[in-house]
Amino acid sequence: MKNVECKYFNICGGCSLLNVDYDRQLKLKQQQVVDALSEFNINTKVEKTVGMYYPYKYRNKVHLAIREVKGKTEVGFFEENSNRIVDVDDCLLHDVWVKQLITITREYVKKYRISAYNKRKESGTLKYVVARKLDNEIMVTIVATTPNFAGTEWYYTQLKNAFNNVSFYINVNTRTDNAVFEDKKFIHRYGFKKLRGEMLGVKFELSPNSFFQVNTQIAEKIYKNIFDMLNINDKSVILDLYSGIGITSLIFAKNGAKVVSIESVPEAVNDAKNLIKLNNCDNQVAPLLGKCEQLINRINYRKLYKDGGLISVFLDPPRIGAQKSVLDEINTLNPYRLVYLSCNPKTLARDLRVLLDYGFKIESVTPYDMFPHTNHVETLVCLKK
Repeated sequence: MKNVECKYFNICGGCSLLNVDYDRQLKLKQQQVVDALSEFNINTKVEKTVGMYYPYKYRNKVHLAIREVKGKTEVGFFEENSNRIVDVDDCLLHDVWVKQLITITREYVKKYRISAYNKRKESGTLKYVVARKLDNEIMVTIVATTPNFAGTEWYYTQLKNAFNNVSFYINVNTRTDNAVFEDKKFIHRYGFKKLRGEMLGVKFELSPNSFFQVNTQIAEKIYKNIFDMLNINDKSVILDLYSGIGITSLIFAKNGAKVVSIESVPEAVNDAKNLIKLNNCDNQVAPLLGKCEQLINRINYRKLYKDGGLISVFLDPPRIGAQKSVLDEINTLNPYRLVYLSCNPKTLARDLRVLLDYGFKIESVTPYDMFPHTNHVETLVCLKK
């Protein structure tokens, strides 16, 4: 164990491994994957966890909860497995911009007497402030119970003074649970509309509710490894399952592959279509909206792409893993390469057991430390028949 520099460590719970030496954390995460695979009688080499040189200040996104507690406005994070707020002024996992954002938000609430949300009474205006910062641009969304409250222009001006390039939204959320956003209730107020960035040659634009990895450095390492595993060329055909906003699809397409992507979230597919146009890949990527288990067996890949070539599959499912029917169809496709990215070692192991029983062979298993100082681990697996 080591000394902890965070004064909130004993109450916040967001960084449960912060008191563990970082090299030890990486070994623990490697063992977490080994243990999960062993439960399904999968005995294979698990590489050392790929970590960060400096495992702090890596998060590009923050969710600040704002609540009224005993007449006081608290700004911070939820305690682990609790609705209570840890009132903070800084966080070791975020760079200095989050400290600036918290300071500006506190000043705003005080200056304009904005009422914080009281969950017990189901009253109050301000619920969350959500922000993502990439390079020299920041997107800030105030989540409130109404679109009409004072001082938003002053708040935006203070953000501009601190960060220069600012996008500002309001999300109207009248729900009584802890859901941060209410879908389709985003109002653009000031600044640019999309947060812009680039990864491995792919230009992207993000909306307030777009999914994007919070650790850009590790995400780039993972995506580069995926590209290498798939051995992509201009004859490659890639089926990209659970494709999100399509960054992986575009990395494949930019390097010559024809891609079919499947994603079930309409907003993500709309983002993907915009990114396809932004990157001039209209003839390379076919984005499909729907559940993988419903669409995967309806695609005539050979007819869709008449150039021939080898079909490979990349899948990045949610924590529940892939549906058995999806794995069945992947087996029927008999892909040249199968690459599986997982955020849950247990469901990964379950799905790998199915694939191994189908005759797939594991070529490599590599854990990645996407979330240093937490128990979470990403795992990348390459398989081939």
